[in-house]
Amino acid sequence: MTTEEVVRNAIECYNRGDAETVSSLLHDDIRYCIHADAETGPYQADCAGIGAFWQAIERIQADWQIDEYRLTDIIVSGDRAAAQIGVKMTSRYTGVSRETELALFFTVKDDRIVELHEYHDTAAAARAR
Repeated sequence: MTTEEVVRNAIECYNRGDAETVSSLLHDDIRYCIHADAETGPYQADCAGIGAFWQAIERIQADWQIDEYRLTDIIVSGDRAAAQIGVKMTSRYTGVSRETELALFFTVKDDRIVELHEYHDTAAAARAR
Protein backbone atom coordinates (compact mmCIF):
# COMPACT_ATOMS: atom_id res chain seq x y z
CA MET A 1 0.00 0.00 0.00
CA THR A 2 1.08 3.58 -0.55
CA THR A 3 1.41 6.04 2.31
CA GLU A 4 -1.83 7.68 1.19
CA GLU A 5 -3.70 4.36 1.10
CA VAL A 6 -2.53 3.47 4.62
CA VAL A 7 -3.57 6.87 6.01
CA ARG A 8 -6.93 6.95 4.21
CA ASN A 9 -7.69 3.39 5.33
CA ALA A 10 -6.81 4.17 8.97
CA ILE A 11 -9.02 7.28 9.00
CA GLU A 12 -11.96 5.52 7.34
CA CYS A 13 -11.70 2.54 9.71
CA TYR A 14 -11.47 4.81 12.75
CA ASN A 15 -14.61 6.63 11.59
CA ARG A 16 -16.43 3.27 11.30
CA GLY A 17 -15.23 2.14 14.73
CA ASP A 18 -13.12 -0.67 13.24
CA ALA A 19 -10.40 -0.75 15.90
CA GLU A 20 -9.09 -4.12 14.70
CA THR A 21 -8.20 -2.81 11.25
CA VAL A 22 -6.81 0.43 12.68
CA SER A 23 -4.56 -1.63 14.98
CA SER A 24 -3.37 -3.71 12.03
CA LEU A 25 -2.22 -0.48 10.35
CA LEU A 26 -0.18 0.61 13.38
CA HIS A 27 3.41 -0.41 14.00
CA ASP A 28 3.80 -2.27 17.30
CA ASP A 29 5.99 0.56 18.61
CA ILE A 30 3.99 3.47 17.16
CA ARG A 31 4.85 6.84 18.66
CA TYR A 32 1.67 8.87 19.26
CA CYS A 33 1.77 12.50 20.35
CA ILE A 34 -1.13 14.82 21.03
CA HIS A 35 0.53 18.21 21.23
CA ALA A 36 -1.26 20.36 23.78
CA ASP A 37 -0.77 22.67 26.70
CA ALA A 38 -1.22 20.48 29.78
CA GLU A 39 -3.36 23.17 31.48
CA THR A 40 -5.90 23.49 28.66
CA GLY A 41 -5.42 20.19 26.88
CA PRO A 42 -6.58 17.33 29.05
CA TYR A 43 -5.74 14.85 26.29
CA GLN A 44 -2.03 15.62 25.94
CA ALA A 45 -0.07 12.45 25.16
CA ASP A 46 3.39 11.30 24.18
CA CYS A 47 3.44 7.54 24.17
CA ALA A 48 4.74 4.48 22.37
CA GLY A 49 3.07 1.20 21.48
CA ILE A 50 -0.37 0.15 20.31
CA GLY A 51 -1.66 -0.32 23.87
CA ALA A 52 -0.61 3.17 24.90
CA PHE A 53 -2.12 4.57 21.67
CA TRP A 54 -5.52 3.04 22.50
CA GLN A 55 -5.29 4.20 26.14
CA ALA A 56 -4.86 7.79 24.90
CA ILE A 57 -7.83 7.36 22.55
CA GLU A 58 -9.94 5.87 25.36
CA ARG A 59 -9.30 8.99 27.51
CA ILE A 60 -10.79 11.11 24.73
CA GLN A 61 -13.70 8.74 24.11
CA ALA A 62 -14.54 8.65 27.82
CA ASP A 63 -15.48 12.34 27.53
CA TRP A 64 -16.61 12.53 23.90
CA GLN A 65 -18.73 10.49 21.57
CA ILE A 66 -17.14 10.79 18.13
CA ASP A 67 -20.06 11.25 15.74
CA GLU A 68 -18.02 11.77 12.59
CA TYR A 69 -14.31 11.64 11.76
CA ARG A 70 -13.67 12.55 8.14
CA LEU A 71 -10.69 13.32 5.98
CA THR A 72 -11.02 16.77 4.43
CA ASP A 73 -7.54 17.11 2.92
CA ILE A 74 -4.31 15.14 2.61
CA ILE A 75 -0.82 15.96 1.41
CA VAL A 76 1.65 13.12 0.89
CA SER A 77 5.41 13.23 0.44
CA GLY A 78 7.14 9.86 0.39
CA ASP A 79 6.54 8.09 3.68
CA ARG A 80 4.98 11.14 5.33
CA ALA A 81 1.47 12.53 5.16
CA ALA A 82 -0.34 15.55 6.57
CA ALA A 83 -4.10 15.22 6.96
CA GLN A 84 -6.83 17.65 7.91
CA ILE A 85 -9.65 15.91 9.74
CA GLY A 86 -13.14 17.24 10.39
CA VAL A 87 -14.60 15.94 13.64
CA LYS A 88 -18.15 16.10 14.97
CA MET A 89 -18.45 15.06 18.60
CA THR A 90 -20.80 15.20 21.54
CA SER A 91 -19.81 15.70 25.18
CA ARG A 92 -20.76 12.72 27.33
CA TYR A 93 -21.15 15.16 30.27
CA THR A 94 -23.20 17.99 28.82
CA GLY A 95 -24.68 16.56 25.63
CA VAL A 96 -23.30 19.59 23.77
CA SER A 97 -22.13 18.83 20.24
CA ARG A 98 -19.28 20.60 18.54
CA GLU A 99 -17.29 20.48 15.35
CA THR A 100 -13.57 20.98 15.11
CA GLU A 101 -10.64 20.33 12.84
CA LEU A 102 -7.53 18.31 13.59
CA ALA A 103 -4.14 18.37 11.92
CA LEU A 104 -2.52 14.94 11.84
CA PHE A 105 1.02 14.19 10.69
CA PHE A 106 1.84 10.56 9.87
CA THR A 107 5.00 8.62 9.12
CA VAL A 108 4.39 5.28 7.37
CA LYS A 109 6.93 2.51 6.88
CA ASP A 110 6.31 -0.99 5.55
CA ASP A 111 2.57 -0.31 5.23
CA ARG A 112 2.20 0.62 8.91
CA ILE A 113 1.98 3.90 10.79
CA VAL A 114 5.13 4.34 12.88
CA GLU A 115 4.51 7.89 14.07
CA LEU A 116 1.45 10.10 14.48
CA HIS A 117 1.39 13.69 15.72
CA GLU A 118 -1.97 15.34 16.42
CA TYR A 119 -2.77 19.03 16.85
CA HIS A 120 -6.20 20.38 17.80
CA ASP A 121 -7.89 23.26 19.58
CA THR A 122 -7.39 22.05 23.15
CA ALA A 123 -8.74 25.23 24.74
CA ALA A 124 -12.07 24.78 22.97
CA ALA A 125 -12.19 21.15 24.04
CA ALA A 126 -11.52 22.08 27.67
CA ARG A 127 -14.30 24.73 27.62
CA ALA A 128 -16.81 22.37 26.03
CA ARG A 129 -16.29 19.58 28.55
